[in-house]
Amino acid sequence: MRGIIFISILLICCSVKAEENYKKFSALTKEDVITKSFSIAKTYFNDYQDPETYVCYGARLKEKDSWTSPEDVKAKKPAPWGYGSHIEDTALHCGHLLGALINAYNVRQDPFLYENCKKLFKALKFIYSVSPVPGLVPRGPHPNDKTACYDDSSMDQHTTYIISLALYANSSIADKEEKEFIKKSLQEVGERLEKYGWSIKQADGKTQSHVGFAWTGFVPEHASILLPILLALYKGTGNNHWLELYEKYGTEEDSRRWKLLEPGPHIQINVHPIYANQNCFRLNAFYQFENNPERKKIIYDLLEKSTDLQLEREFPGKWFEDLIKFPTEKVAQACNWEGTSLQGCEIAWKKFQPSFLDMADWKIASAASLSHIRFPLGGFHMVMLSEHKEMIKKYVPYVWDMINIVDLKKTYGGETNYLFTVVSLYLYAFYFNQ
Repeated sequence: MRGIIFISILLICCSVKAEENYKKFSALTKEDVITKSFSIAKTYFNDYQDPETYVCYGARLKEKDSWTSPEDVKAKKPAPWGYGSHIEDTALHCGHLLGALINAYNVRQDPFLYENCKKLFKALKFIYSVSPVPGLVPRGPHPNDKTACYDDSSMDQHTTYIISLALYANSSIADKEEKEFIKKSLQEVGERLEKYGWSIKQADGKTQSHVGFAWTGFVPEHASILLPILLALYKGTGNNHWLELYEKYGTEEDSRRWKLLEPGPHIQINVHPIYANQNCFRLNAFYQFENNPERKKIIYDLLEKSTDLQLEREFPGKWFEDLIKFPTEKVAQACNWEGTSLQGCEIAWKKFQPSFLDMADWKIASAASLSHIRFPLGGFHMVMLSEHKEMIKKYVPYVWDMINIVDLKKTYGGETNYLFTVVSLYLYAFYFNQ
């Protein structure tokens, strides 16, 4: 009985503390939120976006002469996917940013948001224009040679391209000419995916791309890709063919795919943090596009389940340690961990100290950044996309603290910086939607 009483008191205290934190966030002025959110976006675009094409890259543009050369890109180096070239995730970064900008503009219209939506649409259009074949969303192109790109693309590049342009086509920002391009390009991408059984092939039409697996399997991971993409293709093109396929695949085998999306012990999130974020982006758009209340409820519940799993995840975990030879013991000691792992995003962020980014050993500083910035940032991103108001209210004060405390000049890599921008824009939208 005493244990139950203690836990109840603890939960009440946590709830009161969360409410106090949210009141502090709510007390911010409009100017506070606008200035900070737009400042982060401006800094990101200044550092990572090509001023000619508006394409956003994986490292600062001032360093582009040290990236993989255009000649090596054309020779498909580094093999096999262009990882490390800094041009491998352009559609991903541009698409997520466009989605966040549209969401912010829908809540409070501002010329800055409008202008950057237009730029990112142009960026995605340009990325598609360099494709060696219609319907393939490439990686790249290289900022020093706009013909240099990788045809070994992936699920994340294609799905983000489709969803972000569908969101744009259904916004008040897109004009008639832009909608016509979207209709044409998404039709081509959809037809190519369908031709290859909802898998992704390289330009030769034979070689399967990295993360190019078919999405038709009866597993939650496949259902959470195929169904949102079919609905997004319909929303972006207006072609009833995609709506018919959406209903066909959704109702196949007594609506088995929808049943797989219902939260339960079978629901897991990808061990790679960025894939968890991508899936949440797809599900959020899926929730927006779907009108059926019963289906929306399934998506809504899945968003909550996926976000909870990410927030509670242990970091770094064996997979991450093996992937990059993560110096667990050294970073744990340097950052004063209690043990050799961080138990969840909230704890990881609360342990952050700005001094972590100034450590003399750059490997430890980098690992500290992954642990105490990138890891919790991924969870907070999913929170902001979850559509769960009470969850957002709990974590949005942490997001505000993060975007004010972390010195982005000391963080390396486009992934962390673009997510920072995306999260700050969702924070802006949430603030002005209250």
